[in-house]
Amino acid sequence: MSELRKLIVFLVVISLFMYMIWVNFSVLNKYGNKKVLFSFMISGLGLISVGTFFDLLSELVGIQLNNLISICFTAGAIVFSAYIILWNKYLISVIVNLRKEADSDNMTGVYNRIGFEKVFKEKINAKNLFYIMVFDLDKTKLINDTFGHFKGDQYITNAAKIIKEEINEKGFVGRTGGDEFVAFLENVSESEIKRIKYLIKKRVSNIFKIHDTQISIGYSIHGEDGENLEDLLKVADKRMYEDKIKKRTYSVEQM
Repeated sequence: MSELRKLIVFLVVISLFMYMIWVNFSVLNKYGNKKVLFSFMISGLGLISVGTFFDLLSELVGIQLNNLISICFTAGAIVFSAYIILWNKYLISVIVNLRKEADSDNMTGVYNRIGFEKVFKEKINAKNLFYIMVFDLDKTKLINDTFGHFKGDQYITNAAKIIKEEINEKGFVGRTGGDEFVAFLENVSESEIKRIKYLIKKRVSNIFKIHDTQISIGYSIHGEDGENLEDLLKVADKRMYEDKIKKRTYSVEQM
């Protein structure tokens, strides 16, 4: 009966060993090859497997291997415990990265709409004064038609980079459409908002100077223009379109 019990234990440990090898290969190959992590798993479960084998062997052939079995189990348990700690830390980092990817726009690196709304909900609970800015790139179709969609994508990514750099630590940026962006800013004055607006416009105009690239911008103030994101976006959008119309009117007058 003792032999059967030890045989079952050995088979269970070996099965677990093979399963963990498969799991590690599947996860580590997909999310990053971690040789140290894999080595800890192999060493820990390997020693425990050897210990169960010697335990079974000692029962079958009547050889006393207690010291060797004890060493294998103890060392294996220590190494495998270290592996479990490292594995948990690794899984946490993978989950955090996956959450970032789910909330980020792949092309520009800023938040996507879902990610922006999620962070907005966290920020609005603080009840601090904040602003919402919306951005709409002008002449995107012209860039696509003239230079191709690769250049059009560069136009969008460069604009996103400029917006993100000018917003900096004052808030965060999201992409809400093909060439449309939104930003949240806090702990800034309205004069600082206007300065940021001017700098973004100036830098965007230099992306493709030959076509006088431009960006239309509007903003709204929490509390004054609305309490929730929907109302604040409506006001900011209205002002953004007014900004766009002003540029068109000015261009016609110049002609």
